[in-house]
Amino acid sequence: METANENSEINYRNELHFIKEEVASLRNDISRFLQRANQQHIEGIIGEMRKDFMRPMVDYLCEDASERMRTRMTADCEMRDFCETAFLELLQETAGLVGKGRVETETIKMYRNRLEELKKETKNLSCSRCFLEATNLFEKQVKLMRSLQIYEDREEEGNKIDISEIEPERLVSEICEPVANRQRLLMLKALSGESKTFSELSKLTGLRGGNLLFHLQKLLETGMILQRSERGDYIITRKGYSTLQGLFRIYSEIEKE
Repeated sequence: METANENSEINYRNELHFIKEEVASLRNDISRFLQRANQQHIEGIIGEMRKDFMRPMVDYLCEDASERMRTRMTADCEMRDFCETAFLELLQETAGLVGKGRVETETIKMYRNRLEELKKETKNLSCSRCFLEATNLFEKQVKLMRSLQIYEDREEEGNKIDISEIEPERLVSEICEPVANRQRLLMLKALSGESKTFSELSKLTGLRGGNLLFHLQKLLETGMILQRSERGDYIITRKGYSTLQGLFRIYSEIEKE
């Protein structure tokens, strides 16, 4: 009789263990699905913004390049006209890439090589100032492409993180502090699924008026979220979503210990 009870207990434990494993597997599947769904949501929002602001953005980049090269290049240089024309042609071409759906690593390499080729034609020391200005403008455009998620440098992604390069003050102010608050983390999590209005976030957090605005401003200032317009709804940014993913990975690792 005792043996039958023992067998029954063993079967019960085995079945319970199996159920726990299935629940854990299901939870992981749901988590992966939500991550993909959230990413698709973010990409959809960015796609809409890209389409709406593409032309004005490209125009601004071209005007910005023209103005800065005109005012900051060395004035009394015999190569000025040639260099200014060459730089502007390149920068206007690269500005046009912002309107593309995807920019390949090889394309960015090609333009970097073109800058290097132009550099070989320099004749005096003052040329370094003009090349630095052109390079800074080009890298500014590349940074914008990354923000719009139309360009990713695969070689940079493969590099290992050098912990010695971490800046503690910047890490705390731009990453740790914005999410080191229950209400802000709650808002960020809610926005990862869909955009929310001020009223919806108020209901979610229980915060009103100035209190809610204070926490929203903290997330806005650190680039975790965006507001569509002055009175529009709020959406999560790539930085905000990446921060949530990082927190999820950290929490998952801690739970395993």
